[in-house]
Amino acid sequence: MPYDGEFATGHTLARLLDNPAVRDFDGEIRKSASAVAHVLPATIEPSRGSARVKQLIAIDGSTVTSRVENGHPGAEAALLNIAAVVIALAKLRELSQLGRSADDRIPSPAAVRDLENCDTLSAVLPGRNVIGMSADADTPKRFFRQVVHREISGATLSGDHETLLETLQSITNNRATPIQCPGDSCDQHVTPQAETSNCAACGETVYPSDALRCHERFEDYGSSEQAFTMVRIVVEHLAMVNLIRWFEKHDRFDVLDGIGFVMDGPLAIFGMAAWVKAHIQDELARLHKLSLDAGGSGLLLLGVEKHGLFMDHLEDIDWSAAGGERGRLQPGTVLAPDVDYVHRHIALRPPDAKPHGQDTYYGRHLMYKSRSGQHAALTLPIVNAQGADPACVDEGAYPRVGDALDLIDELGTHLYKDGFAPLARAHLHAAVPLHRGTEILKSIFAD
Repeated sequence: MPYDGEFATGHTLARLLDNPAVRDFDGEIRKSASAVAHVLPATIEPSRGSARVKQLIAIDGSTVTSRVENGHPGAEAALLNIAAVVIALAKLRELSQLGRSADDRIPSPAAVRDLENCDTLSAVLPGRNVIGMSADADTPKRFFRQVVHREISGATLSGDHETLLETLQSITNNRATPIQCPGDSCDQHVTPQAETSNCAACGETVYPSDALRCHERFEDYGSSEQAFTMVRIVVEHLAMVNLIRWFEKHDRFDVLDGIGFVMDGPLAIFGMAAWVKAHIQDELARLHKLSLDAGGSGLLLLGVEKHGLFMDHLEDIDWSAAGGERGRLQPGTVLAPDVDYVHRHIALRPPDAKPHGQDTYYGRHLMYKSRSGQHAALTLPIVNAQGADPACVDEGAYPRVGDALDLIDELGTHLYKDGFAPLARAHLHAAVPLHRGTEILKSIFAD
């Protein structure tokens, strides 16, 4: 690591270029064949234009990490904010017809703002050199674990509904897998229980939320941003499942057809909490079937990726010598890559490898060039045998794909490149400006 104000001079670059390991490495990089062969994945042409979605619920989250002044070097904490924004699409469509002629009144900004309602979950997550008041919070990691458990066990998006911890315990049927004891210097394994318990070897308090293993990314000597991010991701996805389960609890599958759920990012959970993915997938499949059995159309859930391998690949293949950037694919093209295509051209894997994303994704990818020419990388939930088969690219593998694509076309925005308005609104409510977030944390720890 350099000193403050010390910069690289470039002397190392000359030695690197002469190093045989560097020269040989380039020859080992496998080039993609798609740039030469112009390979495209399979396409699907689902029916469109149902306009049955009347409301949209978009979920997004953010964390802001900042140093806090408590007299100890490097002390930090993070402000976590999760937003669920409900957008009244039916009313939005009515307003969109206004202002089309001189006789129509253009809707006011206040009228547009009234089309959405937002609920948020917020928490402060402690980091290094921050401890709590209780005996179970006398080290930074213990305090972090205590706070995560307290927030998840108390968080709910509806006063008459279960908490996020209850959602987690229900979809996993309390079948947590053994984890390394979270106590310092204890090499035993423990299984988190439905209630707070203790390690038989060292007596360490074990919370039900420890099963998520977010604390394994907590750092005593560096930033714990990875741990904060893992908590955010888990809370986002549990909040989505929690919301959909509300319709079952209140026997309102009759209105579920008219509601779509949108997640910022893929339908996937990465890192230490990835084991929850299989349980979320099973739960969504169960709820989807209940909707179908009740005479409905099943779940409409889509993850929208702003960046990543699939967005980059879509940009690459939508180019031609004649048309240039975004000049190859026709607007409205829906690309459905199977596992073989993904392994050959997107996430490099040998033919017999485990399917890309098998342990982390509970959704299947689609790449879409919207009718306005924007790009979208989507994941739709795996809810049936067709979706669970990574080689299947039939329309049935993608639940309510026509409705999902209609939303992308209807609510795309050119305010941002490949923008999607519901996520922009959710991000507006979820995002904590860095300066504001820092000031909030400073005020919390000022005393």
